[in-house]
Amino acid sequence: MKTLVGLILIATAAVCSAADAYKWVDEKGTTNYGAKPPHDVSATPVSIEPRGVIETGGGAVRPRDVAVLPRPQVSPVQVITVPVQPSYLAASPVRGMAFDIYIRLERGMTEGELLVRAGPPDHESVDSGWDYALETYYYLPTIADPYTTAVSLRDGRIANLQRVKKF
Repeated sequence: MKTLVGLILIATAAVCSAADAYKWVDEKGTTNYGAKPPHDVSATPVSIEPRGVIETGGGAVRPRDVAVLPRPQVSPVQVITVPVQPSYLAASPVRGMAFDIYIRLERGMTEGELLVRAGPPDHESVDSGWDYALETYYYLPTIADPYTTAVSLRDGRIANLQRVKKF
């Protein structure tokens, strides 16, 4: 039984590898490709053998009809040193929170939904106790939106929303 199954698999693989592809042009002038052409259209067989460089374990094998192009000349690399400011001194830009985002936030919404809608906060504070974890995300005012928005999260859900005009 195992021998019969093996022979069937080998025969199926041989039939699949011998599949042909055809190219034809329909009445609208569109070029189509497929395994079976329509009956009323003359189709041209297309080779489905791969062309180009074939990479094997030992190296690359090139077909005979591909010309080998010369390598372009590479100029020497000039190294420029740029002083890097430490990350703790770099000020991140203030993004704030637009009003249309604020009005779509609700109590009970998850922290993930908040971060997807409003993005990362400009400042974050964490307070935790024995039976709770309280995080407060602050979205600082910008010139376009002069409101400070504070979103308090208790156990990963929005517990309080506050928006105050301070600039």
